[in-house]
Amino acid sequence: MRRLLLITNDNAGTSDDEPIEAAVTVLREGAEVEVVGTSDLDELKDVLRERLDAHPETEVVVAGGDGSLHAMIVALGALDRLHREDGSGPEAPALGLIPLGTGNDFARSIDLPTEPAEAARVVLDGKLRPIDVIEDDTGALIVNAVHVGAGEEAGRAAQPWKERLGPIGYVIGSVLAGIQAKGWRLRVVIDGTAVTDGRQRLMQVAIANGTSVGGGAQIAPEAAPGDGRADVLIASARGRFEQLRYALRLKRGDQDELDGVRNYVGREVRISTTGEPFGINADGELSDPVRERTWRVLRAAYRLHVPAGEDPGVRS
Repeated sequence: MRRLLLITNDNAGTSDDEPIEAAVTVLREGAEVEVVGTSDLDELKDVLRERLDAHPETEVVVAGGDGSLHAMIVALGALDRLHREDGSGPEAPALGLIPLGTGNDFARSIDLPTEPAEAARVVLDGKLRPIDVIEDDTGALIVNAVHVGAGEEAGRAAQPWKERLGPIGYVIGSVLAGIQAKGWRLRVVIDGTAVTDGRQRLMQVAIANGTSVGGGAQIAPEAAPGDGRADVLIASARGRFEQLRYALRLKRGDQDELDGVRNYVGREVRISTTGEPFGINADGELSDPVRERTWRVLRAAYRLHVPAGEDPGVRS
């Protein structure tokens, strides 16, 4: 019988008890299920190390949102359990996801149901597909997307709003950032080719593995998280009205119809500044400003149960 380890977030409180029970009820129809709650990254690593060393065939299921999936990938990376294309890592681990977050953006990218019982059914009956991860030159891992510029400022501006208003808080943050952003002089190099030279001010650079951010803002509608490439969006700085239009169009996913918005794909992206340092929003985690950073795609780092018929490596 299949062995599943369902990881829950002890910090979520009792609000998630009912959806978790609904998911577990379905999972136990086809597998032996152990439910373990963890409260921080160190505890998560300890649980994974103990359980996976004892039973290597165990499939791990994440009950949570994008932040929980991010923590899982970081923990597996720290334990050297992600697949590496150079052959230095193990076979790609098999994961499942029960989306319980505010935005559930990565779940949207693979059309995973957000109803817990339906998502649990995908774990039992869905296909295992290879999924990429983005890694920066400090070793940090990103599941969904990286933002520089207005996207980073939007993350900061949304923080006081999203706990009270949910996904609407992300919209407020995007609008505030879009109005206030003055632009950054950034040089962007994709797979060795410079696509901006650092002279023109940019409002935003986004490097996306998934299709959306902020609870549904379609930053990269064509992204396929298993195709070995990241989608790169570059938006030039414009007047405040144009920047506000850009922020509002993100929700619909048609921002590329605006002047000054360009889209690329690539395996490695380097951003450096010819002006002031830039902050980074990576899977919702905000960093101190830096002057240069490089990201590259780790192809097929893990495998994820997706709905039958879905293939994250195929662009729509």
